[in-house]
Amino acid sequence: MRIQELPQPTRLMFWCTAPFFVATITLLPLLASPVGIVGWSVLAAVELLAIFSLFGLYDPDRFKWCWRVVGGIAFAGYLTYLVQMVGSGQWIGDGRRSSTTVVNGLIGLVVFGYPGFMYAFFGRFTWRAESLSIDCYKDRLSEADGTDSVSNGR
Repeated sequence: MRIQELPQPTRLMFWCTAPFFVATITLLPLLASPVGIVGWSVLAAVELLAIFSLFGLYDPDRFKWCWRVVGGIAFAGYLTYLVQMVGSGQWIGDGRRSSTTVVNGLIGLVVFGYPGFMYAFFGRFTWRAESLSIDCYKDRLSEADGTDSVSNGR
């Protein structure tokens, strides 16, 4: 059994989404009128999210660290949202699912923030690093010995 990795983004994905990211990066600061430091920080976070996503889609191997920044921004955003709602005391809300509440902040932190945290800090979505399987170990041993595992009868 081989170690499974996420599929790499394709060039088609980059060229289909790049115009939207570039439009967001250039037009959002011109069209938005943020109020106060919170508004400016949200604008900066959205801009950074778009920039790092664009670079990550452009060359996933060279800019692999950009996806870790995107995960960190998602985690920080949902953690800030949860802390803000706890501070304001809006626990349950008025019953609508779209209301800003602690429950919705906690759900967002679990669904989006936790995977973002895991990928930002560990580069994977699990706590445990994947161990090498027996087949991978045999392949690495045969490469080190200079022998072929098939010709040796293994």
